[in-house]
Amino acid sequence: MCQPQPLTCATIKANARLRRSRQWKDQSENQQSNANTAPTMADQTNNTPNKKNSRRKRRPTKKEQQQRLRSNSCDVSTTSTQPLSSDESTSTSVKKTAKKTTSTPRRKRSKKSKSSRPKIVNILATELTDEEKAKYVALDAEMVGIGPGGFQSRLARVSVVNWDGVTIYDTHVQVVEKVTDYRTFVSGITEEDLTSDDAVTFDEAQTKVAELLEDKILVGHGLKNDFKVLGISHPWYATRDTAKYEPFMKTLDAPIFSDPSHPNGTTLVAKKLKVLAKDKLGMTIQEEGKPHSPVEDAVAALELYKKHRGKWEKAVGWKMERTFAITQKAQ
Repeated sequence: MCQPQPLTCATIKANARLRRSRQWKDQSENQQSNANTAPTMADQTNNTPNKKNSRRKRRPTKKEQQQRLRSNSCDVSTTSTQPLSSDESTSTSVKKTAKKTTSTPRRKRSKKSKSSRPKIVNILATELTDEEKAKYVALDAEMVGIGPGGFQSRLARVSVVNWDGVTIYDTHVQVVEKVTDYRTFVSGITEEDLTSDDAVTFDEAQTKVAELLEDKILVGHGLKNDFKVLGISHPWYATRDTAKYEPFMKTLDAPIFSDPSHPNGTTLVAKKLKVLAKDKLGMTIQEEGKPHSPVEDAVAALELYKKHRGKWEKAVGWKMERTFAITQKAQ
């Protein structure tokens, strides 16, 4: 194998031009010879159909490419000492310029960028107006026990907040009967709270709460118990109870009733407010060892409603339409 001699850029370029000019001459000679023999070949192949060679040329392997590079380096080393003639140099320069003018630029393939992918846009619910916010209130009440064992409940404190969670009514309520269980560990109510000058009578608290709830949408948790101790009622279509909202409830593994209409997994029971607040809002309320705050509980129920207001209102609207249709048929 020949040893390559040190080359300069000018020598390599000159040798390359020389090789291209020689190839160009060989191609032109072959074309002339083919043109001379074309008539005779056409006569021989008149009766045979023309078949196009649709087979593509095989791509050289890496080993073959390396061998070609070695042979080219040997050719360059051997021809580096031979000077180029003026005719050859001019022909190579003409060919080079012709190549530049005739070559068309390759079309680049457009790659899809990551930014062209569709973006997920979170559409937020429209903000309520002040007039719409004024329609909502949230309520929570705390009770104490009377009678043997303190199992009968009486109203001891009631709290009402508005849409923004601001307290609009919060008072202790006097109990006429003898209290046998203040339930302080849960309610936080003491004897001093009920006998203080700030405590109002039951009738005053009942009247005030009824005024605050008039023509309002009421939010709360377990409102059935609050209505019972307050001695009031509220329209079902204007009540949003987080203990009765089905997506917030859990199913029992075993049926409560032996009735076949309540199979396994279809009996829904309410979750505790502190569990819903923790799971849905990440809010910690009703901590162990601390008494409950009715204001805090009312705000938690209201925040739960706000988060799921869209679906909740659709469900209420559907129920109202069904009820209206049934009443129309009955008439």
